[in-house]
Amino acid sequence: MKILIFAQELISVVLTPFVLWFSLPACAPAIIDFFREFSVHVDGRGYVCSFAEFNFERHGNVKFGAPTQAEDKKWVSNEGKMEKSFLNFKVFFPFALRCLLIFIDATFLGYQS
Repeated sequence: MKILIFAQELISVVLTPFVLWFSLPACAPAIIDFFREFSVHVDGRGYVCSFAEFNFERHGNVKFGAPTQAEDKKWVSNEGKMEKSFLNFKVFFPFALRCLLIFIDATFLGYQS
């Protein structure tokens, strides 16, 4: 079994560049457009995907509890995935969320205890 998995890994390392060589040129413009439209600069971190900021005003879906609805459908999270991800993390990791918020306050807002 381990030999089979190892062989699959080796074959994938060899075949992946060829798959990308033939399939990537067709979707390259869409990938570039995504990076251009959904990248934002965050001080101290650089450019990140705007969905990673959990900006519910910009990407929120009202059907899933966001405070406002984005004007353009392409800016809205797909099927409330951003809201669901945030709530799932908050339910299962409440202590981690508190620690993360304290860290963010201390690091980025200059809070000192």
